[in-house]
Formats: sequence, structure tokens, C-alpha cells
Amino acid sequence: MASTPSNRLKLTPSNSPYLPHPARSPYRSRGPVDPHLSLKRVVGTTCASPTGFDSVKSLFAYIAGGAVVVVDVDGAEYTQRFYRARPTALPIYSTPPLPYSPSTPSQTPKANDSRNRVSLRESTYGSLDWAESPTSSSKTWTSRERIKAATCLALSKEGKFLAVGETGYAPRVLIFNLEDNSSDTPLVSISEHSCGVKAVAWSPDSKYLASLGSANDGFLYIWRIDTKTGAAKPFQQNRCTSYIRGMVWVGNNLITLGVRHVKVWRVEEGQSTSPVKQKFIGEANATPQPHQKTLPGRNVILGNMIESTFSCAAVIDDTKAIICSETGDVCLFDDTDKQMKLTNVLESGFVTTCVTIRGNVVYVGGKSGNLITLDLESFIKCDSNCVQTNVASLEGLFAMGFMEENMVTVDAKRSIHIWGLDSSQGGLDLKSHPIQIPGHQDPILGVEALKRPNAPEADFYSWSGSGQVILWDTDGKIKHSFRVPLEEACFDDEPELANQLTLVRATEGGKFFITGDKLGIVKIIQFSTLQCVSSMKAHASDCQFITTYEDETKFIIATCGRDRTAQLFRKTAGGEFEHFQTLEFAARVVQVLVPSADRVITCSLDRTLQIHDLVTKEDDPDVMAAIHSKTLPLKASPSSLTMGPDGKSLFVSLLDRSVCSFDLESGKVANTFKCTDESGIESVVLDSLTARPATDKEPAFLLGISNTDKSIRIYDSQTGTFLDREWGHTEAINGLALVEEDNSKRKVVTAGSDGTIMIWEMDLQDPSWGTATRDPSPVKDSSTLSRPTLRRVLSKAELAEFQRSSASTSAAGRRSPPRTLTKRKSIYNLASTPSSKTPVPPLQTGPALSAAEDTPTRRPSADSRCVSPPTSPKAKVRRRPSLPALNSSKTKSTSNLRGFGSLNMATEQACRTLRAYRKKLSSTDPISQDVLAELDQELRLTAVALGDRATRSKVMSDTMLNGLLDQYSERLVAMLDEKLRLSYRSTSDQEPESPGTAKRPGSSGAGSSSGST
Repeated sequence: MASTPSNRLKLTPSNSPYLPHPARSPYRSRGPVDPHLSLKRVVGTTCASPTGFDSVKSLFAYIAGGAVVVVDVDGAEYTQRFYRARPTALPIYSTPPLPYSPSTPSQTPKANDSRNRVSLRESTYGSLDWAESPTSSSKTWTSRERIKAATCLALSKEGKFLAVGETGYAPRVLIFNLEDNSSDTPLVSISEHSCGVKAVAWSPDSKYLASLGSANDGFLYIWRIDTKTGAAKPFQQNRCTSYIRGMVWVGNNLITLGVRHVKVWRVEEGQSTSPVKQKFIGEANATPQPHQKTLPGRNVILGNMIESTFSCAAVIDDTKAIICSETGDVCLFDDTDKQMKLTNVLESGFVTTCVTIRGNVVYVGGKSGNLITLDLESFIKCDSNCVQTNVASLEGLFAMGFMEENMVTVDAKRSIHIWGLDSSQGGLDLKSHPIQIPGHQDPILGVEALKRPNAPEADFYSWSGSGQVILWDTDGKIKHSFRVPLEEACFDDEPELANQLTLVRATEGGKFFITGDKLGIVKIIQFSTLQCVSSMKAHASDCQFITTYEDETKFIIATCGRDRTAQLFRKTAGGEFEHFQTLEFAARVVQVLVPSADRVITCSLDRTLQIHDLVTKEDDPDVMAAIHSKTLPLKASPSSLTMGPDGKSLFVSLLDRSVCSFDLESGKVANTFKCTDESGIESVVLDSLTARPATDKEPAFLLGISNTDKSIRIYDSQTGTFLDREWGHTEAINGLALVEEDNSKRKVVTAGSDGTIMIWEMDLQDPSWGTATRDPSPVKDSSTLSRPTLRRVLSKAELAEFQRSSASTSAAGRRSPPRTLTKRKSIYNLASTPSSKTPVPPLQTGPALSAAEDTPTRRPSADSRCVSPPTSPKAKVRRRPSLPALNSSKTKSTSNLRGFGSLNMATEQACRTLRAYRKKLSSTDPISQDVLAELDQELRLTAVALGDRATRSKVMSDTMLNGLLDQYSERLVAMLDEKLRLSYRSTSDQEPESPGTAKRPGSSGAGSSSGST
């Protein structure tokens, strides 16, 4: 249940002659979501007093979390129906406004806040006004408008209507039609109370419904009910600020009872003016209605029971009733002739919690499980000896009631028993075995699925902190149960600390049950004998998670605790369990998984995901160890993780309300999505993740629970699309289990701290989904327009690869010489190697030459130098490229020489190249004849060009020109001759001669025949 205050939206005031304009929502709605989860079974109850239970004819009802369960009994069989309403559920009928309320509502209150809240006492707007509001249908309930727990209920005497009251701030009183099956749409939703509804009660003729708020609310309302449709109108009201424990109708009078309180309220029939039909929404009635009469009430004189707390009551007739106190006083209330009198008839001797009447027998039950019967005629005569029998002690009784052929009891174990009646005497038949609707006595701490086949033929199991483990089927029947022995906690600093069972995991087929407690003790229990085969102190404190892996050859158990460790255990060949490794982490480990025989995955609060590889020794395969493989970072701390259906992906739920999907092979994030609701506005944190693959009729889905809004959620695991959510628990949801049945159906089981287990049926099959996504039509539009736009954007790294590739193959297009490692190495060798025997005078002693020799790798940049003057076409034709390296191509040489702007710089480059070439000639690498011929031609042409240059310009003297020609031509030609001679001769026969002593043949390009220096 949840709160839906009647003034969430601001409508046009009632005195406006115009229709209210539809408000535009700031968010885009995703449209209605088809329901995929339906509630099929509820195990347990939250009923703890008679106000949460009622019976009539062949059915009875009780509260269970946020829902009301109505049970129809037919012989030995029973069926369940469920009634609940979402926080934004729109009722079928509206509640008319009170005639004296103001025309304009005040400010909109905060969610779940009754302060400054405008109810029907202060507003003229009913639920119809809000239902017709354009934005009310698209507004979804958020976590601020949490699901409200049902606290009380009442069945009409003819079994046609059900009234339910909620708890907390801004509660509702809901009226359902019992002629329908399980319903989420109430007939009427009354939002008049501001702080909790304590009790609701129908009058004997079902014409009136009384709703009583808590002491903080302080109001008692009487509603006139249309017996045909169930529509409600306010009739009378008054203040009631006492602590009330129960409320019953005695004829036309209403009796409230509680702490030092018994009061009679006189409900008087009165004529009310029929309201005029409104022409516009929010328009006030043309004819003002008279003010309602205040509900009159008188306190009953308690006498010597002034300090008593009255807990329950049962109606005898229109003037008499039985009222019981917690201390065991059983009293007779008599209102004959409106003379209210309360008489203490007897003391039961135990704490009385419930009372009911069947024929001439009164049944009084107690908290300790006592049940006595009284003779009604003797009790009316105030005979203290009216006790007939003291029925055998049962479990603590919270509520009980009679149907046509059965009696129903709700005990302290949260179980419900349907007892048969003795056909001869019409009394309770305790000898026959009752029909049991079982439940957990303690809050349920977890639930897990149990794969079939297994020995007890169970589908899932649950456990509580006391150590009780119960195995169930999907029909809500107990198949087996056992109790895990727990060690007693002994702490001097915390004497009140008690040990409790925290985790239970079962192996395949339920052969072993592995348990963990708050003291960090891990026990392995063999189910066939229920004996503990191994007990280990695995952690220093709470055991947080347990997982198992089992195949034909290995059985591995992994646990994690609050002590920042993960423990690994295995089953040896001899059947014993041994601990083989401890994994330590920097922060507390949230969960550990063993998806396969060679991998362990953990996640911790330091926002990391760790992957370990399980390995064995080659010489001893029985020795195992976990070796760290990789660490994946997370955006936020994890809350839950599960393996993908393919075994190659991993889903991690984070505290930033998102879910990440990781590819385990690459370690990259494959997908991330926010866990939003159907409106796409508010997100939640998911726990207990479960993933399943896609089929032909349904998508791959991710199932989880959210304690943010106490809901169960389903998302598409591939796209992150919201599929559905349902709710029913009003306290923390402690576990979720997905049960795969033989008929290809799935059941979802959830357990809550409120002691209830809810079994849901999941149906994700959608024929349109399979047709649209899995089986596309063979006829496709092949036009270019229908195709997706091409996109292939290259990254900078890819572009850099292309640049590096072009640098090695197309260097001719560059204006500056490439700075390659080969050229730098050759120049460095030239500078570090001693010069030849014949000294070479420098061509220029200016700073430019010395700078070039000191830094041989520096080259003038094309952007920083002056542009060289254009050369004549003749010069371009006659100019031949030199060889900077032996294996350089002609194009590369040409580009190198063209890169220098001035003739002096080109000359310096030619000199350095020739020096490097002489060093190369000392090696034993062979030289091609074609290359030598080309070099000889280039040298001859260079000598001719220098002669022409000297003739045209007088800058160079004849002496300097002759010296250069004689020196370089003599040296180069001699070295070339020696190289040619050595190429035809083996180097192993004789040592090469000095290049300076070789004779050179005559050359037409030489200036003289002597080798002058």
C-alpha cells in the first residue's frame, strides 16, 4: 500500500467558470508497460492483532505486507486472491467533498508528510477531480511515495466488499469489490486520514464504514456506502485521540476500545441534501449542503478496570458484546435501553489477544497459545463458572474467526490453520489434522532456488536468523525443514551480541548445504543425514557471501566476509573438505563467484573487480591455487554481480544506480544503463541480480530487487530497457530466486524481513518481440535510401600509422631531408673516426661550416630558411643528383640537394657526402658496375660544371679551383680503382693496399696528373 494524497496537483479553483487546462508534464512518458509479473502465492502473514484478520461465510482475509490475501476455502482445498493498489492507482468512484471546506487547496505537501497536507476536511476536491487531471494518469510513483503496509481490514457481512487501511503518513482507506478476482484497482480510495489507519469496520447492514486513525491522526470517520456500487460519501466524524486496539459495531452503535478506553459512538440516521451535478470540474455545488452533525460519543465507566488495556471484542447481538483485556479480564458490555454498562465476568488467567463466538460457545485465545471455551448463556448471566473446556495449548494466537464450516487461527509463527468443525456438536474438531498455510516465525534473511531433481522434491529454500531452514515448493507447501546448530557468541565487550544464521547455499540436487553465521563460521551439512561433516572458522566476523562450483572432478566453495578476505575450499578425492587459499583485499569483499573450474571473480568496496585464475600443479593436480589475472575498475562501489548467460560476460550492479556489463575476455565495459522506472526519471540500486538468455519469444533479461522502493524489477540485459516492476513487501527484500519449472514456466520467489514469501509468475513472452527481432521478414527494402548512413571515423592512432608508413616510402615529396637513423649514424661515424692520411683542407672556415660539423644531425628547416633564387632551365637540365649514400635512389638524392637554398650550403652538403662516401669505400660491400659508371659520369660532369662556373665568375681563384680538382679527383678515382680491384679478388688471399699508393689512370676531367696535396 502507499500514499496518494489528494492534493498532489494544483487544479483550477472551484469558482472558476472555465475548464482546467491540461498541465504539460516536464518529462516524456514511456507509455504503459505490459505486466510481466503476477502474484500467485503468498506465504506467511504480517497479521499481529484481530484488526488484521476477518472472516465471513466461506472466506477469510488477512494482511501480508502491502497486500491483502483473501482465501476461499472449499473442503480441503483453498485458493488465494490478492488485493492491493499502487500509490497512483485511480479509483473507480470518487469521494465527494465536505461541504464546508475551502474552495482552493493550499500548498502541495511533501511526499509522506502530513504537515500542511490538505485532506477532504480542508479541500473540495475528491479523487474524481484528480482522476480527470491530465497528468495524474502519466505520473508514476517514486521511491519517496513508498509502498504502504496494510494494517487493518474488514469484510462486509455479505462478503461483497473489502476495506483496507494503510499505515504511515498520508494513508488511504481502500474499498475493493470481492466479486472480482485479484485486483489492483479499488472502487474507492479515501485519503482523509493524515497519519495511519488503525482500524476499519463495516456496519451489520454494510451501509456504513467506519475508519479510525491512529492517535497522531486523531479522527474517526463514518462513511455512507452505496451497497450496489460501493461508492462512499462522508457521513459523520469526530475526534478520537486515544490509543485504540479494536473497533466493532454493536447494532447501529460503534464501540472503540483501547488503553483505558471504551467508548460508544451513536450513529444516527439523518437526511442529507442530494448534491447538484457539477457542470465543470472543480465547480462547487449550486445549492450549499448543510453542515454535518458531529458524531456523538460517550465513554463507558470502567470502574476498577480504569487501568486496563482492552484488546479485543466480539458482538453477541445488537445490544451486547464481549470485551477482553490484556490482563485476562473477560467483560460483558450491555447497552440495553442505552444504559451502557461494563461488567467483569471472569478472569482467563492468560494474556487475551482474540475472542470469537460460534453458536452458543465463546472461544477466547491468548498470546501464550491458550484457548478456552465459555457457555454464552451463562456468560450473559454473568456466571463466573461459565468456562466449559480448556482446549489444548496451541501456538500463540493472534487472531481467529469462524466460517460456515471451518475455524481459522493465526498463530505466533505467522502460520494459518484451517480447522474443521465437529459435525455432531458443531464445535471445534482438534483431533483432525488442519489445513495449514505455513509461514516463517522469524524474519526471513534469504531465499535461494533448488534445482530438481532433489530428494525432498523442493523448488526453493529459505532461512531465518534462528538457524531454521525450510524447503518449499512453488505451491507454498513445506517439503522439509531442519535447524542449523549455531555457536554461542561470547564477547565481554558486547554481552548482548547474539549469533545468527546469515547465509545458506545448497549444491546440485541438495546433497550438501553450506551455511555461514555472524561469527564467520562456515559449516557443511550433509542433507541425507543432517550431520555437520565440516566446520571451519573462515572469517573473523560476518560471512557475507557463499558460492559453490561442482562438476564431475571438482567441488569448490568460496566465501567472503567483513574481514576483507575471500576463502577458497575444495573437496578432496577422499571426500573431505579442505581450505587451500586465502585471498586478501584492500576493502571489504561484496561478493565472490566461481563461474567455472578455472576462474574466481570477486568485487570489493574499493570499486574494483578482481579476476583470479584457478591453476593446479603439473606433477600434482590435487594441489590448487588462485593466481591474480586482472583487475577491472568500477565507476562506483558494487552491490551485486552475476554471470551472463553466455559465460563470457559479467553484470555488476553499482551503488550509483546503474548496471555495467563487462566482457571478461577483453576486460572492457560492453554496456551501461541506469536502473530507471517506466517513466525514465527515478533510478534505484539493484540487488540479487539474475540473468537469463534470450529465446525466440522473449528477450534476454536481467532480474533484480530494489530496496529503494521495495520492488522487483526486470530489465532487458542487452539494451537496458525497463520491462516491468512489481511490489508487495513493505520491509527490506532479503532475497530473490528464479525457479525454472518443467513446463517451461518461470516462478520468481522473493522473501522479506516482514516474514512473508511471495511467489510470482513471470511471463515475458511477446509474439511481436520475436517477430520483430528474431524472425525478420524476408522481404526487405534494398534501396540505398533505406540503408543506414555509412560511418567510419579513423582515430588519431590509425591516422598516425598511415603517416609512419608513408614516411618510409614517399620521402621524395618532402622539402627537407629526412632525419633517419642511418644518416645520423654515418655522420657520427665520420666525426668519431680518424681522418685519412692525406689531409683535406677545409673549404670554409666560417662559423657556418663549424656549426654544421659540430651538430651533424641538424638540418635547416624549409620554413626557417630563405627561399633560393630560381634557376635557369639549363641549370635544371644539366644538374645531376649526387649520392649521399651508396644505396640511395636518384630521386632521393635530387630531393636532398634541392632542399638547400644557397650554393654555399649545397657545396657544404656535397663535401660532407663525399667524406661519408670515402668511409663507405673501406667496407667489403660489392658495388654494381652501373652505379660506378654513373658515379664516374657525375664526377666528370661536376668537374666540367665547376670549370664553367670559374669561367663565368671570378669569385673562385684558379689556384683554389685547381687544388680542389686535383685533390678530390685524385683521391676519389684512386679509391674507386682500388674498390674495383678488390671486388674481383678474394679478401682472404691478400690484404688490401692503401688507397693513397694506388696509381690512377688518366682522366679527362682532371686538372693535372700529379697527386699534389
